[in-house]
Amino acid sequence: MYKILFSIPLIFLAELSFSQRWTETIHVKVDGLERNYELFVPKNYSEGKDYPIVFILHGGGGKSSRMPRFTRYRFNELAARDGFIAVYPNGYRKGWNDGDRDTLTVARRLNIDDVGFFDAMIDDLDRKLSIDSERIFACGISNGGFMVQRLAIERSKVFKAIGVVAANMSEDQQTTVPGNPVPVIFICGTSDPLVPYNGGPVMVLKQKRGEVVSVDESVRFWKEQNDCSELAEARELPDIIKTDDCSVYKTVWQNPDDPNIRVVNIRIENGGHTWPGTRQYLPTKLIGNTNQDIDGCEEIWEFFNSVKIN
Repeated sequence: MYKILFSIPLIFLAELSFSQRWTETIHVKVDGLERNYELFVPKNYSEGKDYPIVFILHGGGGKSSRMPRFTRYRFNELAARDGFIAVYPNGYRKGWNDGDRDTLTVARRLNIDDVGFFDAMIDDLDRKLSIDSERIFACGISNGGFMVQRLAIERSKVFKAIGVVAANMSEDQQTTVPGNPVPVIFICGTSDPLVPYNGGPVMVLKQKRGEVVSVDESVRFWKEQNDCSELAEARELPDIIKTDDCSVYKTVWQNPDDPNIRVVNIRIENGGHTWPGTRQYLPTKLIGNTNQDIDGCEEIWEFFNSVKIN
C-alpha cells in the first residue's frame, strides 16, 4: 500500500531561464518508505491535453538527480519538443530491486517494493497532471535496464514499451512471462566489460553481481513473448564519428499480425557499458567506448513514439 507524502508546488508554466534543464523533486511514500523522483514538464503544458509519460531509470550506484545531465538533458529537450512528461525515479540507496536474486543492491537485499514505487508514481502523476495512461513508457541503463524489464513482465498492461541500455536479462527474469505484448528496444555494446553481451557473470570491481543470458537470448525472449516473425530488417547505420571506435547495427523484428509490436536490437560493435550520444562518464578501460554515431535518447523516444495504441 502507498500514500502520497507531499509534493513541492508545481510551477509548470514558468519560463525556464536555463534551457530545458529544470526538474522538480517529488516525494511519495511506499510501504512506509519515503521515495522520490525528478519531474520535467514542458513549459507549454496544457490541461486540455493528455501527455505520455517516459520514465528514465539510472543504473546501480546512480541517482535520479544526475540522470538529466547524464543524458545531456536530451529527454527534457525531446519532451519540450514533442510534448511528453519526463520522470526520473530515484532507486532505493542508489539501486533497484530488479528481480534477480544475485543482484547486490540494497533494494534487492531488503526486497524493496520497487514495482509498487512505480504504481505510486503513476498514481501521483495521474492525480496532478493530465497524463495519457495508454502511453506510459520506461527506459533505463544497467541495473535500471534490468528493472524496466521487470516492469514490462509484471506490469505489461501499464507499460506500452520499454528501452534497455547496457543490460541483458537475468536468468531469474526469464522464469516469468508478461501477460501482454510489450515492444522492446535494446541498445547494448558488444565489448561491455560489466554486463557481457554474450552472457555470463556480471562483474563490477572484480566482484560477481549476478548472471545474465546473452543479448541475443534476451532479444529472443521478447520476440517470443511478442510473437515476432524470424524475418528481420537489418542494416548498418552510418559511421559518422570515426574516433569513437564503434559501429552500429540495427535489427528489427515485427509481429506479422500487428507490425506495431516490435523488438529492436541496436548492437554497438565495440561499444561499452555506456549510453550512446552521452559523455564518456568513466575511462574506457573501466566501462568501454561510448558511441557517438547515434543519440540513444532519440532512438528510444522515436521507438516509444512510434507505438500506436489500438
